[in-house]
Amino acid sequence: MRSLGERLNLLRKLVNIQCGPGAAILPPEVTRIHLDFAKRLDGGHMGARKFWLENLPRLKYHNPSIPMIVNRHSQNSQTPTLSIYIRKPDAPATTERRNQAASSRDNLSKAPLPDADERMVTIDMTKKHSSQILEFVIAETKAVPILPTPEEIKEMQELDAMRRQADVDRERVRLLREEKKREEEMLKRARAAGGIAEEEA
Repeated sequence: MRSLGERLNLLRKLVNIQCGPGAAILPPEVTRIHLDFAKRLDGGHMGARKFWLENLPRLKYHNPSIPMIVNRHSQNSQTPTLSIYIRKPDAPATTERRNQAASSRDNLSKAPLPDADERMVTIDMTKKHSSQILEFVIAETKAVPILPTPEEIKEMQELDAMRRQADVDRERVRLLREEKKREEEMLKRARAAGGIAEEEA
């Protein structure tokens, strides 16, 4: 059985992925999204990494049927890019699966050319903040942001209060342990000093 702390942590993660920047519904015209950036932050790749870690999971949670591919590599001299594939207005909707590679951390999933029924919009993410990248995605796709409900706001506030209390409790326990350790050390030294005195007598 999971501990209370583990359950709270899982609940916090669930609430966090449901709400916040990136929680939005993409229109059906968006066929896929592709990110390409380096694993290290040098060269202006920090915003791309933060977008991947903080915003993309929320987008994916609310749009599970849209492929979101991430290609990571070790070439920081390359421009970090985000590509959005959008179905052309005159193209019929299709349920056929597109030829799409899985995400890669070894530069094996570079952005493919758009299919005949798609157009591709690309942003240079170099030195851009993750919030700027998200604003671009919402503007280009006309995505509808999802605002937290009053119940979700209350839940987030309660979780935050429990997190702060947990921090206080952890610090209190740490101080108690340190105090106990100091007392044990003092008692150990006193016993050692008492033993020596008895031997000398």
